[in-house]
Amino acid sequence: MATETKARLLGMPHGTASSRLGKNVLLRVLQVAGLDFCYRCGEQIESAADLSMDHIVPWQSAGDPKETFFDVENIAFSHLKCNIGAARSVNREKLKCPWGHEYTPENTYVPPDGARRECRQCARVRIRDKRARA
Repeated sequence: MATETKARLLGMPHGTASSRLGKNVLLRVLQVAGLDFCYRCGEQIESAADLSMDHIVPWQSAGDPKETFFDVENIAFSHLKCNIGAARSVNREKLKCPWGHEYTPENTYVPPDGARRECRQCARVRIRDKRARA
């Protein structure tokens, strides 16, 4: 069946529908098993839209990131808002950007919405590279 036909029948792209179905099935399995509770706040996860699969130990900073990422014993379930909130908390504590520049007051830009920090050194490199490509 053509991609356009599937999207028309489902009212959304097939990939989006498949992802939603997967989350609905996963939540149902968790409910049947009695595991539908957020490991961060302890409250029940009531909808698939709120469901998030979470790494207990952050995989990106682990000694073996690939092993930690795929370790099913390192997976827990949480509310999406609890997962996002935890990530923001961890990111606020970081002293350096992903490229190793320190987050000092002089080298850090915080947009008006306050949702993130940006390294000024990295921004300068990005702008320089963009101009060079133009």
